[in-house]
Amino acid sequence: MRAALLARAGQLLQEEGAAALSLRRLAGDVGTTTRAVYSVFGGKDGLLSAMYHKMGDTLTRLHDAVPEQEDPTEELRLLCLAYRESVRRHPTLYPLLFGRVPGFSPKAEDEELARRGFVRVLDVLGRGSEGGHFQGRTARDMGHELWALVHGLAILELRGKLGKPRRAVRLWEDATSNLIAGFRSAPPASHRSIR
Repeated sequence: MRAALLARAGQLLQEEGAAALSLRRLAGDVGTTTRAVYSVFGGKDGLLSAMYHKMGDTLTRLHDAVPEQEDPTEELRLLCLAYRESVRRHPTLYPLLFGRVPGFSPKAEDEELARRGFVRVLDVLGRGSEGGHFQGRTARDMGHELWALVHGLAILELRGKLGKPRRAVRLWEDATSNLIAGFRSAPPASHRSIR
């Protein structure tokens, strides 16, 4: 029941927005009562917290499952694919990590859990910089560039803009590998002057 409620709540949020996510409608769609929804989640805020936590937990678990590699570029490539897999597992929950639902704020511990994957990426970038693999940028700058890319790819794939899964994964691998390869060389002078 909990899984069915989370799945349907994610669909409503994705397809119709926050206004469509009422506990009465959710209960009716899943074939249960609002009382059952309250007993599982304690209310709408608890439901949204559970949705956010599930997505953040999946993202973190898949990042944590990537073994440390001797080559940081390979480790980053695998982490990017782990990000994609987390989005594919919970396509309706993913937008909740970045979207704003009026009146909802995730718990601090859930935000911290969701950020752990990014912290792992920053760690790999830091190791790569210290080992001479990457030049001219801070780990945080490279991390934000990579995050912007994978988030954009995730949204495009969720909207069906990257085609079938085989093509989508090729585009993910090409785009992320090209960006990571770019970290090996110093940024152009115009990039450095913006700081």
